[in-house]
Amino acid sequence: MRARFLDVDGVRTRLLYGGAGPALFLLHGVGVSGDTFIRNIDPLGRRYTVYAPDMLGHGFTDAVAFKGGPPQVATVRHLGRLADQLGIENYSVGGSSYGGLIAALMWFDRPDRVRNLILIGSGATFHPAAEQEQTLRNAAANASQALADPSIESCRKRLGAICFDPRAVAEEILPVQLTSYALPDRFDAYKETIAGLIATCASTEHRVYSRLEQLRARTLILTGREDIRANWALHVAGRRRMPNARLLTFEQCGHLPYMEHPEAFNTAVDGFLAGDEVGE
Repeated sequence: MRARFLDVDGVRTRLLYGGAGPALFLLHGVGVSGDTFIRNIDPLGRRYTVYAPDMLGHGFTDAVAFKGGPPQVATVRHLGRLADQLGIENYSVGGSSYGGLIAALMWFDRPDRVRNLILIGSGATFHPAAEQEQTLRNAAANASQALADPSIESCRKRLGAICFDPRAVAEEILPVQLTSYALPDRFDAYKETIAGLIATCASTEHRVYSRLEQLRARTLILTGREDIRANWALHVAGRRRMPNARLLTFEQCGHLPYMEHPEAFNTAVDGFLAGDEVGE
């Protein structure tokens, strides 16, 4: 795995990447960064070129002013321009939680370029409006404790709260997360992103919940049975509405299957991208 910084239309953007082969973008959840895929980039890099960017206002990528608009619009545009700058014509996109929504919106934005989708524990994609608004408020209450007073312990506690077993937290990323949280604009950027997401919970344009029947991309849905941020049963219901989706459930797993069960996660994603029928 390597890291680089790119200027994407004037926005300093940090990118973690590694491997060789067809392109796969991995998109993190709200309030974290590409580092959450630390256990996946190199293993998946055996057959794919894996890119894990920090999205706008996250990690070490610059924040932008959403000016009261939905963060999804600017984020999808930014990631599309990142792909253009990297010279990648076609790619698969996997997204966790908020990143799952962004991944799905990227397909709607560029259906001819996104080959496959991997949607990971994404209430932002599969929750109806009222449930998603409450999920976001709960997430903000948990994350704000770490962002308002960052320490190794508060970062550990924040991630541990959404794992089935808190011991699954990737200790190796905590100093990096702490450093990003210490940036003077990170908490404000987080609050603006959350506010924009809450404001668009009922949107048909800026969410995909009402459009799942139109999401024709070959899709793998990955969910943890004990995920407190993304209701497992609603993922099952959403999969039934989608024309080309399969679902795989991880047992004894919370919101971060790629961190909690990395070997099983990497095997599932590798097989899916290779064309195997994964899940049911």
